[in-house]
Amino acid sequence: MFKNKLAFVLLCLVLIVSACGQSDKTTTENKGSSGGKAVKLTFTEPARLLSVAPLYVAIEQGFFEKEGIEAEIVSGGGGAQVIASVLSGEAQFAVSGPRSMFTPLDKGEDLLAIQSLNSALTYQITLSKQYQKKKNVSKDSSLEDRVASLNGATIGTNLVGDSGDVYTRHLMKMHGVDPNTLKTVKLAGDGSKIGGMQEGIVDGGIASPPMGLQAESKDVGEIVINTSEEPMYGNMVWEAVFAKKEYLEKNQETSLKVVRAIGKGMEFTRNNPREAAESIESYFDGIDVDILEESLIGLKNTFKGYGEMNQEAWDNAQDPLVEFGKISGVSTKQDTTEDVIWTNSYIEEAFKK
Repeated sequence: MFKNKLAFVLLCLVLIVSACGQSDKTTTENKGSSGGKAVKLTFTEPARLLSVAPLYVAIEQGFFEKEGIEAEIVSGGGGAQVIASVLSGEAQFAVSGPRSMFTPLDKGEDLLAIQSLNSALTYQITLSKQYQKKKNVSKDSSLEDRVASLNGATIGTNLVGDSGDVYTRHLMKMHGVDPNTLKTVKLAGDGSKIGGMQEGIVDGGIASPPMGLQAESKDVGEIVINTSEEPMYGNMVWEAVFAKKEYLEKNQETSLKVVRAIGKGMEFTRNNPREAAESIESYFDGIDVDILEESLIGLKNTFKGYGEMNQEAWDNAQDPLVEFGKISGVSTKQDTTEDVIWTNSYIEEAFKK
Protein backbone atom coordinates (compact mmCIF):
# COMPACT_ATOMS: atom_id res chain seq x y z
CA MET A 1 0.00 0.00 0.00
CA PHE A 2 2.80 2.37 0.96
CA LYS A 3 4.58 1.71 -2.33
CA ASN A 4 1.42 2.49 -4.30
CA LYS A 5 0.92 5.78 -2.43
CA LEU A 6 4.56 6.74 -2.98
CA ALA A 7 4.28 5.98 -6.68
CA PHE A 8 1.15 8.11 -6.88
CA VAL A 9 2.84 11.08 -5.14
CA LEU A 10 5.89 10.86 -7.44
CA LEU A 11 3.64 10.73 -10.51
CA CYS A 12 1.80 13.87 -9.36
CA LEU A 13 5.12 15.70 -8.84
CA VAL A 14 6.29 14.75 -12.33
CA LEU A 15 3.06 16.03 -13.88
CA ILE A 16 3.27 19.32 -11.96
CA VAL A 17 6.90 19.93 -12.99
CA SER A 18 6.09 19.02 -16.60
CA ALA A 19 3.16 21.44 -16.67
CA CYS A 20 5.30 24.27 -15.31
CA GLY A 21 7.98 23.64 -17.91
CA GLN A 22 5.47 23.77 -20.74
CA SER A 23 3.91 27.07 -19.64
CA ASP A 24 7.32 28.78 -19.62
CA LYS A 25 7.70 28.24 -23.37
CA THR A 26 4.81 30.57 -24.29
CA THR A 27 5.40 34.10 -23.03
CA THR A 28 3.23 37.18 -23.19
CA GLU A 29 5.41 38.33 -26.09
CA ASN A 30 4.31 35.51 -28.37
CA LYS A 31 0.65 35.19 -27.44
CA GLY A 32 -2.16 36.61 -29.52
CA SER A 33 -5.33 38.22 -28.21
CA SER A 34 -6.85 34.74 -28.04
CA GLY A 35 -4.15 33.60 -25.60
CA GLY A 36 -2.87 30.86 -27.92
CA LYS A 37 0.71 30.41 -29.02
CA ALA A 38 1.70 32.85 -31.76
CA VAL A 39 2.26 31.80 -35.36
CA LYS A 40 5.77 32.73 -36.49
CA LEU A 41 5.88 34.31 -39.97
CA THR A 42 8.76 35.65 -42.03
CA PHE A 43 8.31 38.54 -44.45
CA THR A 44 10.96 39.25 -47.06
CA GLU A 45 11.62 42.66 -48.62
CA PRO A 46 14.25 43.78 -51.17
CA ALA A 47 15.57 46.58 -48.96
CA ARG A 48 14.52 48.78 -46.08
CA LEU A 49 11.89 51.04 -47.67
CA LEU A 50 9.71 53.78 -46.21
CA SER A 51 6.99 52.93 -48.72
CA VAL A 52 6.67 49.68 -46.75
CA ALA A 53 6.15 51.64 -43.50
CA PRO A 54 2.66 50.17 -42.79
CA LEU A 55 4.27 46.73 -42.37
CA TYR A 56 6.78 48.10 -39.86
CA VAL A 57 4.07 50.09 -38.08
CA ALA A 58 1.85 46.99 -37.88
CA ILE A 59 4.68 45.23 -36.03
CA GLU A 60 5.59 48.11 -33.72
CA GLN A 61 1.99 49.03 -32.86
CA GLY A 62 1.18 45.45 -31.96
CA PHE A 63 -1.33 44.76 -34.74
CA PHE A 64 0.36 41.47 -35.62
CA GLU A 65 0.59 40.48 -31.97
CA LYS A 66 -3.16 41.05 -31.56
CA GLU A 67 -3.71 38.66 -34.45
CA GLY A 68 -1.55 36.03 -32.78
CA ILE A 69 1.36 36.48 -35.19
CA GLU A 70 5.05 36.88 -34.39
CA ALA A 71 6.39 38.67 -37.48
CA GLU A 72 10.00 38.77 -38.60
CA ILE A 73 11.36 40.75 -41.57
CA VAL A 74 14.31 39.64 -43.68
CA SER A 75 15.58 42.66 -45.60
CA GLY A 76 18.04 43.06 -48.47
CA GLY A 77 19.23 41.31 -51.59
CA GLY A 78 16.81 42.93 -54.02
CA GLY A 79 13.89 41.35 -55.87
CA ALA A 80 15.80 38.17 -56.75
CA GLN A 81 16.40 37.38 -53.09
CA VAL A 82 12.76 38.12 -52.28
CA ILE A 83 11.57 35.54 -54.80
CA ALA A 84 14.17 32.97 -53.76
CA SER A 85 13.07 33.27 -50.13
CA VAL A 86 9.37 32.82 -50.93
CA LEU A 87 9.80 29.95 -53.38
CA SER A 88 12.11 28.08 -51.01
CA GLY A 89 9.73 28.51 -48.09
CA GLU A 90 12.24 30.49 -46.01
CA ALA A 91 9.70 33.31 -46.03
CA GLN A 92 5.94 32.93 -46.16
CA PHE A 93 5.19 36.41 -47.53
CA ALA A 94 6.98 38.87 -49.79
CA VAL A 95 6.56 42.65 -49.85
CA SER A 96 7.99 44.02 -53.07
CA GLY A 97 7.23 45.80 -56.34
CA PRO A 98 5.14 43.83 -58.89
CA ARG A 99 8.21 43.32 -61.05
CA SER A 100 9.45 40.75 -58.53
CA MET A 101 6.41 38.60 -59.35
CA PHE A 102 6.42 38.78 -63.13
CA THR A 103 9.57 36.76 -63.94
CA PRO A 104 8.68 33.76 -61.73
CA LEU A 105 5.08 33.92 -62.99
CA ASP A 106 6.46 33.68 -66.53
CA LYS A 107 8.34 30.54 -65.47
CA GLY A 108 5.17 28.93 -64.22
CA GLU A 109 5.37 29.71 -60.50
CA ASP A 110 1.96 30.10 -58.86
CA LEU A 111 2.04 33.38 -56.93
CA LEU A 112 -0.83 35.59 -55.79
CA ALA A 113 -0.82 39.19 -54.55
CA ILE A 114 -3.34 39.84 -51.76
CA GLN A 115 -2.65 43.49 -50.86
CA SER A 116 -0.79 46.56 -52.09
CA LEU A 117 0.80 48.85 -49.53
CA ASN A 118 0.81 51.72 -52.04
CA SER A 119 -1.80 52.77 -54.61
CA ALA A 120 0.72 54.83 -56.61
CA LEU A 121 4.36 54.75 -57.66
CA THR A 122 6.40 56.33 -54.86
CA TYR A 123 9.61 57.18 -56.73
CA GLN A 124 10.89 60.74 -56.61
CA ILE A 125 13.48 62.22 -58.95
CA THR A 126 15.82 64.59 -57.15
CA LEU A 127 18.12 66.86 -59.15
CA SER A 128 21.27 68.58 -57.88
CA LYS A 129 21.30 72.35 -57.49
CA GLN A 130 24.02 72.63 -60.17
CA TYR A 131 22.03 70.61 -62.69
CA GLN A 132 18.84 72.55 -62.00
CA LYS A 133 20.70 75.77 -62.68
CA LYS A 134 22.16 74.33 -65.88
CA LYS A 135 18.71 73.24 -67.13
CA ASN A 136 16.89 76.26 -65.68
CA VAL A 137 14.33 74.01 -64.00
CA SER A 138 12.82 73.78 -60.53
CA LYS A 139 10.00 71.95 -58.75
CA ASP A 140 7.74 74.86 -59.74
CA SER A 141 8.32 74.33 -63.47
CA SER A 142 5.66 72.54 -65.51
CA LEU A 143 5.77 68.75 -65.46
CA GLU A 144 6.56 68.87 -69.18
CA ASP A 145 9.65 71.03 -68.55
CA ARG A 146 10.75 68.97 -65.56
CA VAL A 147 10.62 65.72 -67.53
CA ALA A 148 12.36 67.43 -70.48
CA SER A 149 15.22 68.35 -68.15
CA LEU A 150 16.11 64.64 -67.90
CA ASN A 151 17.34 64.75 -71.50
CA GLY A 152 21.08 64.04 -71.26
CA ALA A 153 21.05 63.61 -67.47
CA THR A 154 23.19 61.16 -65.51
CA ILE A 155 21.07 59.77 -62.69
CA GLY A 156 21.94 57.52 -59.77
CA THR A 157 19.73 54.49 -59.12
CA ASN A 158 20.06 51.39 -56.95
CA LEU A 159 20.80 49.18 -59.95
CA VAL A 160 21.05 49.97 -63.66
CA GLY A 161 17.89 48.59 -65.26
CA ASP A 162 15.95 48.48 -61.99
CA SER A 163 12.34 49.61 -61.65
CA GLY A 164 13.33 53.22 -60.98
CA ASP A 165 15.35 53.22 -64.19
CA VAL A 166 12.52 51.65 -66.25
CA TYR A 167 9.69 53.80 -64.95
CA THR A 168 11.76 56.97 -65.43
CA ARG A 169 12.51 56.07 -69.05
CA HIS A 170 8.85 55.30 -69.67
CA LEU A 171 7.91 58.67 -68.15
CA MET A 172 10.32 60.39 -70.54
CA LYS A 173 8.86 58.54 -73.52
CA MET A 174 5.31 59.51 -72.54
CA HIS A 175 6.39 63.16 -72.59
CA GLY A 176 8.18 62.97 -75.94
CA VAL A 177 11.72 62.83 -74.52
CA ASP A 178 14.10 60.22 -75.92
CA PRO A 179 14.71 57.76 -73.04
CA ASN A 180 18.01 56.72 -74.60
CA THR A 181 19.47 60.11 -73.66
CA LEU A 182 19.26 59.17 -69.98
CA LYS A 183 22.33 57.60 -68.41
CA THR A 184 21.90 55.70 -65.16
CA VAL A 185 24.66 54.87 -62.70
CA LYS A 186 24.54 52.28 -59.93
CA LEU A 187 24.56 54.08 -56.60
CA ALA A 188 22.93 51.82 -54.03
CA GLY A 189 21.47 53.55 -50.98
CA ASP A 190 20.38 57.11 -50.34
CA GLY A 191 23.76 58.25 -49.00
CA SER A 192 25.54 57.21 -52.20
CA LYS A 193 23.12 59.15 -54.38
CA ILE A 194 23.36 62.28 -52.24
CA GLY A 195 27.16 61.99 -52.15
CA GLY A 196 27.19 61.48 -55.92
CA MET A 197 25.27 64.73 -56.38
CA GLN A 198 27.60 66.58 -54.00
CA GLU A 199 30.67 65.39 -55.90
CA GLY A 200 29.14 66.04 -59.32
CA ILE A 201 29.33 62.36 -60.27
CA VAL A 202 25.60 62.33 -61.06
CA ASP A 203 23.04 65.03 -61.83
CA GLY A 204 20.39 63.49 -59.59
CA GLY A 205 18.94 60.36 -58.08
CA ILE A 206 15.85 58.15 -58.36
CA ALA A 207 14.48 56.78 -55.09
CA SER A 208 11.42 56.55 -52.91
CA PRO A 209 11.30 58.80 -49.81
CA PRO A 210 13.11 59.85 -47.73
CA MET A 211 16.12 60.33 -50.06
CA GLY A 212 14.78 63.53 -51.65
CA LEU A 213 14.07 65.27 -48.35
CA GLN A 214 17.50 64.23 -47.06
CA ALA A 215 19.10 65.85 -50.11
CA GLU A 216 17.04 68.99 -49.55
CA SER A 217 17.99 69.14 -45.86
CA LYS A 218 21.66 69.09 -46.89
CA ASP A 219 21.00 71.73 -49.56
CA VAL A 220 22.38 69.34 -52.18
CA GLY A 221 19.35 69.04 -54.42
CA GLU A 222 15.61 69.33 -54.74
CA ILE A 223 12.77 66.90 -55.41
CA VAL A 224 11.84 67.95 -58.92
CA ILE A 225 9.48 65.13 -59.92
CA ASN A 226 7.08 63.01 -57.89
CA THR A 227 6.36 60.22 -60.35
CA SER A 228 2.79 59.90 -59.03
CA GLU A 229 2.08 63.28 -60.67
CA GLU A 230 1.82 61.33 -63.91
CA PRO A 231 -1.78 59.98 -63.96
CA MET A 232 -0.66 56.52 -65.07
CA TYR A 233 1.69 56.27 -62.11
CA GLY A 234 -0.92 57.77 -59.78
CA ASN A 235 -2.95 54.56 -60.07
CA MET A 236 -0.46 51.76 -59.77
CA VAL A 237 0.18 48.69 -57.66
CA TRP A 238 3.36 49.18 -55.68
CA GLU A 239 4.96 47.23 -52.82
CA ALA A 240 2.54 44.31 -53.06
CA VAL A 241 2.10 41.61 -50.43
CA PHE A 242 2.23 38.22 -52.15
CA ALA A 243 2.83 34.54 -51.48
CA LYS A 244 2.59 31.14 -53.09
CA LYS A 245 -1.02 30.24 -53.86
CA GLU A 246 -0.55 26.87 -52.23
CA TYR A 247 0.48 28.50 -48.95
CA LEU A 248 -2.44 30.95 -49.03
CA GLU A 249 -4.96 28.19 -49.66
CA LYS A 250 -3.59 26.00 -46.86
CA ASN A 251 -3.28 28.91 -44.43
CA GLN A 252 -6.29 31.07 -45.23
CA GLU A 253 -7.00 32.16 -41.66
CA THR A 254 -3.39 33.20 -41.10
CA SER A 255 -3.38 35.06 -44.43
CA LEU A 256 -6.52 36.96 -43.42
CA LYS A 257 -4.82 37.96 -40.17
CA VAL A 258 -1.78 39.23 -42.10
CA VAL A 259 -3.97 41.37 -44.36
CA ARG A 260 -5.88 42.71 -41.37
CA ALA A 261 -2.72 43.62 -39.42
CA ILE A 262 -1.12 45.40 -42.40
CA GLY A 263 -4.42 47.13 -43.27
CA LYS A 264 -4.55 48.51 -39.74
CA GLY A 265 -0.92 49.58 -40.16
CA MET A 266 -1.88 51.51 -43.30
CA GLU A 267 -4.76 53.21 -41.51
CA PHE A 268 -2.60 54.11 -38.50
CA THR A 269 0.23 55.49 -40.68
CA ARG A 270 -2.24 57.66 -42.64
CA ASN A 271 -3.87 59.09 -39.56
CA ASN A 272 -0.88 59.32 -37.20
CA PRO A 273 2.25 60.12 -39.23
CA ARG A 274 4.20 61.50 -36.27
CA GLU A 275 3.53 58.54 -34.01
CA ALA A 276 4.15 56.18 -36.92
CA ALA A 277 7.49 57.85 -37.66
CA GLU A 278 8.58 57.66 -34.03
CA SER A 279 7.63 53.99 -33.77
CA ILE A 280 9.77 52.97 -36.78
CA GLU A 281 12.69 55.36 -36.27
CA SER A 282 14.95 52.43 -35.37
CA TYR A 283 14.31 50.93 -38.83
CA PHE A 284 15.99 53.95 -40.45
CA ASP A 285 19.15 54.54 -38.48
CA GLY A 286 20.60 58.02 -38.84
CA ILE A 287 17.52 59.62 -40.43
CA ASP A 288 15.88 62.42 -38.46
CA VAL A 289 12.37 61.58 -37.26
CA ASP A 290 11.11 64.91 -38.65
CA ILE A 291 12.19 63.83 -42.14
CA LEU A 292 10.50 60.47 -41.64
CA GLU A 293 7.30 62.20 -40.55
CA GLU A 294 7.33 64.62 -43.49
CA SER A 295 7.99 61.72 -45.86
CA LEU A 296 5.07 59.72 -44.44
CA ILE A 297 2.82 62.75 -44.85
CA GLY A 298 3.95 62.92 -48.49
CA LEU A 299 3.16 59.21 -48.91
CA LYS A 300 -0.22 59.47 -47.14
CA ASN A 301 -2.33 59.34 -50.31
CA THR A 302 -0.57 56.15 -51.43
CA PHE A 303 -1.59 54.33 -48.22
CA LYS A 304 -5.09 54.03 -49.61
CA GLY A 305 -7.85 52.05 -47.92
CA TYR A 306 -6.62 48.68 -46.70
CA GLY A 307 -4.53 47.95 -49.80
CA GLU A 308 -7.23 47.22 -52.37
CA MET A 309 -6.09 46.84 -56.00
CA ASN A 310 -7.62 47.15 -59.47
CA GLN A 311 -6.79 45.81 -62.91
CA GLU A 312 -5.77 49.17 -64.36
CA ALA A 313 -3.26 49.61 -61.53
CA TRP A 314 -1.73 46.24 -62.41
CA ASP A 315 -1.59 47.14 -66.11
CA ASN A 316 0.10 50.43 -65.25
CA ALA A 317 2.75 48.55 -63.29
CA GLN A 318 3.29 45.90 -65.95
CA ASP A 319 3.17 47.76 -69.28
CA PRO A 320 6.37 49.87 -68.87
CA LEU A 321 8.32 46.79 -67.75
CA VAL A 322 7.24 44.84 -70.85
CA GLU A 323 7.90 47.80 -73.15
CA PHE A 324 11.44 48.09 -71.77
CA GLY A 325 11.82 44.32 -71.53
CA LYS A 326 15.44 44.34 -72.69
CA ILE A 327 16.52 46.08 -69.49
CA SER A 328 13.75 44.91 -67.12
CA GLY A 329 13.85 41.24 -68.06
CA VAL A 330 10.03 41.20 -68.21
CA SER A 331 8.98 40.11 -71.70
CA THR A 332 5.61 38.39 -71.25
CA LYS A 333 2.34 40.09 -70.33
CA GLN A 334 0.49 38.44 -67.47
CA ASP A 335 -3.29 38.21 -67.32
CA THR A 336 -4.21 41.04 -64.94
CA THR A 337 -7.85 40.04 -64.56
CA GLU A 338 -8.83 39.89 -60.89
CA ASP A 339 -8.26 36.55 -59.13
CA VAL A 340 -5.56 35.44 -61.57
CA ILE A 341 -2.34 36.96 -60.16
CA TRP A 342 -4.02 39.25 -57.64
CA THR A 343 -7.16 39.35 -55.55
CA ASN A 344 -9.01 41.65 -53.16
CA SER A 345 -10.87 38.73 -51.62
CA TYR A 346 -8.64 38.50 -48.54
CA ILE A 347 -9.08 42.22 -47.80
CA GLU A 348 -12.84 41.97 -48.30
CA GLU A 349 -13.08 39.00 -45.95
CA ALA A 350 -10.69 40.46 -43.33
CA PHE A 351 -12.54 43.77 -43.10
CA LYS A 352 -16.11 42.71 -43.74
CA LYS A 353 -18.61 44.36 -41.40
